[in-house]
Amino acid sequence: MDWRTKYADKIVSPQEAISHIRSGDTIHSTMYSSLPYALFDELGAQKGRLENVNIYLGFGGGLYRPLAKACNGHINVNSLFFGPAERNFKYRFGSDVKMQVIQLSRTFDDRSRVHPGDVIMMAATPPDENGMMSFGLTPIDTPLCETARCVILQVNENVPYIKGVDNMVNIKDVTCVIDCTQPLCTMEETEPSEMDNRIADLVAERIPDGACIQFGIGGLGIAMGYRCKDKKHLGIHTELFVESMADLMECGAVDNSMKSIDKGISTFGFAMGTERLNKFLDHNPLCESRRFMYSNDPYTIAKNDNVISVNSAMQVDLTGQVAAEGIGFKQYSGIGGQLDYVRGAQLSKGGHSFIALESTRKEKDGSLSSKIVLSHPAGTPITTPRAEVEYIVTEYGIADLKYETLDVRAKRLIAIAHPDFRDELTAQAKQMGLIV
Repeated sequence: MDWRTKYADKIVSPQEAISHIRSGDTIHSTMYSSLPYALFDELGAQKGRLENVNIYLGFGGGLYRPLAKACNGHINVNSLFFGPAERNFKYRFGSDVKMQVIQLSRTFDDRSRVHPGDVIMMAATPPDENGMMSFGLTPIDTPLCETARCVILQVNENVPYIKGVDNMVNIKDVTCVIDCTQPLCTMEETEPSEMDNRIADLVAERIPDGACIQFGIGGLGIAMGYRCKDKKHLGIHTELFVESMADLMECGAVDNSMKSIDKGISTFGFAMGTERLNKFLDHNPLCESRRFMYSNDPYTIAKNDNVISVNSAMQVDLTGQVAAEGIGFKQYSGIGGQLDYVRGAQLSKGGHSFIALESTRKEKDGSLSSKIVLSHPAGTPITTPRAEVEYIVTEYGIADLKYETLDVRAKRLIAIAHPDFRDELTAQAKQMGLIV
């Protein structure tokens, strides 16, 4: 029986679905491909009857009507992590929401901050034979659905069905759905740069067979995947499942046989990539999503041995403070889960944490500036504190900062800075007393 026939009483028009929203409501959603863009557009269309509705979401891949300036005051978008859509409309944000990914689950469990009157609005798969609906690549916690006043879903048949724990919902617990299939937001695969490849070469040498890996999106993540194809019995426990991880599963380098928890399964918080990645994850019994309270809990991460975490940074100062989300008062992305994996990897038996960045950036006038700096500009958010850092990596080498004094840290970071800036950094460090 077609799901539409079986659950016909749940299907409504977008106009009727949004009629459940009232002034003062808080709407919780998710990110990227699991955002219900059709529902958001109708919400924006009904802005005239609404005041002070707040949406909490992140990393919009496509434009949605509530971002329009005309929605200010009627519908307020609160971004947990800037994506392409939010960056295009940044004038709308007085400030974004400062929150680590793991705190999403904690916030959802805190009944004093998430009220029974709140609304869930998501994209989802059609119900399966048991009535279960998957939230796909970027799920939301089921406990939040259980406390919400209403759960409104956009059924999109392009959403991959990904089995999960605490992040699927039964159609019987849904207030209503709209039947609207749309193309999903995807990311084209990024070709690694020469610097990505040089950094990946350095890190890959330190990844043993049987390691449990976590690395991020972009050229460096792809480069890491290329260099891990000859490894054996790798496992995956990660916040973000990326394209190169699918490659490693397909070539047999990842079999998850050495994991202590979720043995045989690649576990992740969310996924982003190409249409090929979507198809790989759809109904894949070897991949499961978990709520962030699980995927990003450092003590859960550390239950696996030999966890290797590879994350990126925008800039690092000579004491080891890592800026990965913004420079000065300019916000580029969000806090994410970097610190969770920095901690979890180092708590893991045999595990290690790597923060990687190219040594320089090209400025608008074509000149180069160093990403290893004496100090960050005023207002720069510190994503990973210096006391938590283990390895910093550039194309010039790996600096081990763990347990080291400030003068040793400065000298080791200068040694992996671009050669054109080493003398200047040394002079600055001596002037400020970092190096005697």
